[in-house]
Amino acid sequence: MDDKELIEYFKSQMKEDPDMASAVAAIRTLLEYLRRDKGETLQGLRANLTSAIETLCGVDSSVAVSSGGELFLRFISLTSLEYSDYSKCKKIMIERGEIFLRRTSLSRNKIADLCHTFIKDGARILTHAYSRVVLRVLEAAVAAKKRFSVYITESQPDLSGQVSFHLVMSPAVLLKSKLRIRIHCKRSQNRPLICQQSALPLTVPIPAPGRKITEFEVGHSTG
Repeated sequence: MDDKELIEYFKSQMKEDPDMASAVAAIRTLLEYLRRDKGETLQGLRANLTSAIETLCGVDSSVAVSSGGELFLRFISLTSLEYSDYSKCKKIMIERGEIFLRRTSLSRNKIADLCHTFIKDGARILTHAYSRVVLRVLEAAVAAKKRFSVYITESQPDLSGQVSFHLVMSPAVLLKSKLRIRIHCKRSQNRPLICQQSALPLTVPIPAPGRKITEFEVGHSTG
């Protein structure tokens, strides 16, 4: 499976299901690449998969693709410590890859089920750009009869905030929305801050180590 076939397979996955997360499409592509790989050593297979991940990142530079690919590789690579026979090891790697794919595919709904309980009546929620996971959490909260407001900021490079705005304003999620906001974060308010961004295990400390948030303004442009 050369780079051209790899890219075409990845794009076909996204085209067949527009609602599919790019990370899931990347993992499906890497799993297919693993099945077709003709290598004869674990070291060579790992190098080929690493190169395949870099190729996919060149097509879709999102964090989801790079993180999903790295987590997939790490998850299946544990097999190399358990089996010395290459054919047996590769078979187990494919089985582990299929397990990882199933878990990742189900993560969006699982996150929505767990996270919507944190949204209380009267809550004000800030979102940035567009995330299918965040949208699913909001839909789950609406289904649970929660009443809340959503503030949506734009992402000027790709206007993904506009995409999120129209989806939030759809009949499925009917909420108050604004595209321009000014937020004052005060430590004295002692209010909880809950962040939801991705179905993959990525963590970002807020505030960043060594920094204090006093005031943050989000305008029409991110430049």
